[in-house]
Amino acid sequence: MPDLSQNVSAINVNNVHLPKTEGEETLDAEWTSGIAPGAKIRIYASGGLDFVSLDKALDQILKELPNEPGLHQLSISLGLGETIMRDHERAEVDTEHQKFARLAAAGVNIFVSTGDAGSNPGEDGHSTGSVAQAEYQSSDSAVVAVGGTTLVLGANGQIASERGWADGGGGVSIFFDRPIWQTGDGLDSGAKRVVPDVSLAADPNTGAFVFFQNSGQQIGGTSWSAPVWAGFCALINERRSKNGKQSLAFLNPLIYPLNHKPAFNDIVTGNNGEFSAGAGHDLVTGLGTPNFAELLKALEN
Repeated sequence: MPDLSQNVSAINVNNVHLPKTEGEETLDAEWTSGIAPGAKIRIYASGGLDFVSLDKALDQILKELPNEPGLHQLSISLGLGETIMRDHERAEVDTEHQKFARLAAAGVNIFVSTGDAGSNPGEDGHSTGSVAQAEYQSSDSAVVAVGGTTLVLGANGQIASERGWADGGGGVSIFFDRPIWQTGDGLDSGAKRVVPDVSLAADPNTGAFVFFQNSGQQIGGTSWSAPVWAGFCALINERRSKNGKQSLAFLNPLIYPLNHKPAFNDIVTGNNGEFSAGAGHDLVTGLGTPNFAELLKALEN
């Protein structure tokens, strides 16, 4: 295992007693550092998942941006069904959208997991509910929504098969209009934002290895997919810096033109309940999973 002590720092956003480290932040730190070994990783510990605490974490990031010029990607593994947000936390959607938009305008790409309850997330965000819906925060039009696949590798390490993960979130937003950049094969003429934008391996049955509490563990979910995409973004920005280019602008307008191009593996099988994967963009895997060498080639300049 790499020594993370030099590259990882934790920020106690609310100056409260923090619980012991859990698997979630361990997954994020180990896999982002594994993808981008030289990256400086900052864990913003809010001490709770209530929206007031989360808003303070986002405010802290915005406050620190002038002194953290290398902060260009943010990973968030959290969500609630939009109908729950509509009924109980509607004002919070507007509040957080303003913060996300400010971060995106400052050159921070925000990767948000689409959830692990398929197309019908229940009230806890994990169990199955009766309504097909997207999860907020991934449905926000200022973030990159990351869905999940089931990836099987052959003995040679090459992809043997990949399909949409049955528990990966995806759907049609009730809050956000269809952005002008969300066009291309597989997208209908609907008026609302759809998710995911992209995907990556998420199925815990073939999941991520993490070293946690002195032992190896296997976990998964789109909480794995989102931080790995953040690591990919860090590598792209590293190459752009070496090429004398500025860091990436908001990623979504740059990647939708790559639909059906070599930069993405188009996932055409699998479903998440209500929706099925198919050619081009779909509500299970978005544009698909990255062929990173080609994605880097497309975005490095």
